[in-house]
Amino acid sequence: MRGCLCLLAMVAGGLALQGCSESVPAAEGAWGPAENGVRAMLCSPRAAWTLGQAVEVRVRLRNAKGEFVDFQSSADLELTITRGDERVAEDMDYVTLAEKGIRLSPGEIIEFPLRSYPTGESAGKLSKGSGGYRFAGRLAGLELPPLDLRVE
Repeated sequence: MRGCLCLLAMVAGGLALQGCSESVPAAEGAWGPAENGVRAMLCSPRAAWTLGQAVEVRVRLRNAKGEFVDFQSSADLELTITRGDERVAEDMDYVTLAEKGIRLSPGEIIEFPLRSYPTGESAGKLSKGSGGYRFAGRLAGLELPPLDLRVE
């Protein structure tokens, strides 16, 4: 019994170190409308970030068709970052999500890292300090509805 408790404590500790703790909820935006059978959303592993941490923004792609759908592995990204009514930054870039083309099976959802934004640095896009930040934009013509995150 004591061995089982020790093992359980080690597993729980390892998950907490990896960021899998249930005390920090993830954040998700809404799914955008389907374009050519694919929908997209912005998400983040955390809804709240500590000032000084880099905020991680990810994108999820979902096959909204009943058949296989191919999606380009590299695409134009346009993100607008706002804080309240103030536009903080425009992030326009050509991003690579995967080394090769992406094929989604019916109903499949795939998540990719998109961007990491430093906070609290004077040159960083999130340099306005603590508060709520909203991310929204387009990826390869797919609408990315708003994702709201907090920096505390």
